Amino acid sequence: MTTTTAERPTGSVPTRADIPVEETWDLTRIYPDEAAWDAAAERVPALVAQAASHRGSLGESPQTLRQALNDIMAARQALERLQVYAHLRRDENVADSAALARYERAVALAIEAAQALAFFSPELLALPEARLDELRADPALAPYQHLLDNLARRRPHVRSVEVEELLAQSADVARGPSDAFSALDNADLSFGTVLDEEGNEIELTKARHGILLRSQDRQTRRRASEAFTRAYLDHRHTLAALHGASVRGDVFEARARNYASAREAALFDDNVPTAVYDTLIATIRKAAPIFERYHELRRQILGIDTLAAYDLLVPLSPEPEARHDYRAAARMVLDGLGLLGETYVNDLQQGFQERWVDVHETKGKRSGAYSSGAYGAPPVILMNWNGTMSDVFTLAHEAGHAMHSYYADANLPFHEAGYPIFLAEIASTVNEVLLTWSLLAALPEEDVLGRFAILDRFAETYYGTVVRQTMFAEYEQRVHELAEAGKPLTLDVLSDIYGELYAAYLPGVTVDEGVRINWGRIPHFYRAFYVYQYATGLSAAIAIARAIRDEGPAARDRYLRLLASGGKDYPLALLAEAGVDLTSPASIEAGIAEFDSVVSEMERIVASGALEQRKAEVEEGV
Repeated sequence: MTTTTAERPTGSVPTRADIPVEETWDLTRIYPDEAAWDAAAERVPALVAQAASHRGSLGESPQTLRQALNDIMAARQALERLQVYAHLRRDENVADSAALARYERAVALAIEAAQALAFFSPELLALPEARLDELRADPALAPYQHLLDNLARRRPHVRSVEVEELLAQSADVARGPSDAFSALDNADLSFGTVLDEEGNEIELTKARHGILLRSQDRQTRRRASEAFTRAYLDHRHTLAALHGASVRGDVFEARARNYASAREAALFDDNVPTAVYDTLIATIRKAAPIFERYHELRRQILGIDTLAAYDLLVPLSPEPEARHDYRAAARMVLDGLGLLGETYVNDLQQGFQERWVDVHETKGKRSGAYSSGAYGAPPVILMNWNGTMSDVFTLAHEAGHAMHSYYADANLPFHEAGYPIFLAEIASTVNEVLLTWSLLAALPEEDVLGRFAILDRFAETYYGTVVRQTMFAEYEQRVHELAEAGKPLTLDVLSDIYGELYAAYLPGVTVDEGVRINWGRIPHFYRAFYVYQYATGLSAAIAIARAIRDEGPAARDRYLRLLASGGKDYPLALLAEAGVDLTSPASIEAGIAEFDSVVSEMERIVASGALEQRKAEVEEGV
């Protein structure tokens, strides 16, 4: 394992010009420059007009409907390319006015297109059911079979042409709370400065907050947490207003389309029954005693009376946390994914070499990490590299998304290549599980401390991905139910719900005002009922990774077929072909059992005294 001795970041955040070009993403495969983007934007209205010209004639013949669909997909693909490029350039520096203007133009074009093409679904569904069935059965429409079948399923939720056009126009208003939160969260909030464990005063950012929470010095963690949280507490009333408006917007949209609830509306696209959501929450809640054991183990190792929220990310291993150079980390990821086969590894390696990844934190850059891309162009990955093992796993995670897109795009037409988040979070976390096992396998058996560090990382990942995201999922459900019942979503109401759930899902951790306001800094809450898929995703990923490890090529090939299947069918159906059933609690329980096994081994290592002995040695400088 190659590491560096890079120091924690100090001073001001670098600008983009300070970063080597080879460690920035290459967006020229989408558009060679902004002039090409401008030219493409000029062509979009004509593409939309051509697609809209089929209005009133969709039911004439299968050939007419096929041509209409071809033209609509051409317009949508062009719009996707425009929007992806614009949002990637915007995220390089969210304060860049030119990039923001391009993004706003792309959004405006998309909204105009949605309005112009809003006729499609209601016009088709206004046909007699027998006529639509006849069209769907014609061989000329075979390439669009799933799309048309899915449209027929939507019949109860598609309104008249006039209402659909109005709903399309409302999209510009509906994005207001999300856009305002993003501007506040990524551009306007200032976290001030804070002292690190060496007494250096540094500018606090989201990325640096994350790294300081991993400090072995509790006072450093406390200072970073309090300074970071203070920014959200100072804007708590604004955050409550934005979050409440977003939730009410979800409720309005669901009712406008005749769904029983906002949750049902959100799950409908993927054809996922709400029972899957309920089963996840019930199964995780039932496992509370295991999670309480985990927190007690953490409290014991840290040697504190009571856990605080800022104690949950510090590594429990007494070994000083290694720092990883990006290039070395990319090699670790490639080596860790060997069970996926030579083709997968070579394709990903080529992607790294072709600048798929925007590596470093820079002034104004969007925080966090994600994978994105436009059909027909290579995927790209945004990172904010700090060199922690967490960053290494994040790179593996986002690489899973990127490879999913890479294989789906290569094997499917535009309208089938896009896959839902429900599947995306499986592709990403399979990589994390396989990397964990690879790192464990590389250690000699007697290296119990090295093994403990990796087990600790897995436990932290599982807790953050499954347990915490399930808590978020229950929070979203309860808040939306209140809005649907006509109850006010005040600051106190939101904080009370979050605090109550935090106490239930994180037993033994102190709930204070900093914890209670945490709902105010979760960007995913502006995309309702999204986060539960992280929990189902990791649970399914553990099942798939086990099969690949235990069954070999047959299971690996099933999984690679899943990646290449994109969104050509509903996610539960594609998962069933890969050998996973999320309609029962079995996969969730299997993940819990894996977590229980990891915690049990960590407890045995602690009981052996090896951890305490090494901790004393580290404190003595040995």
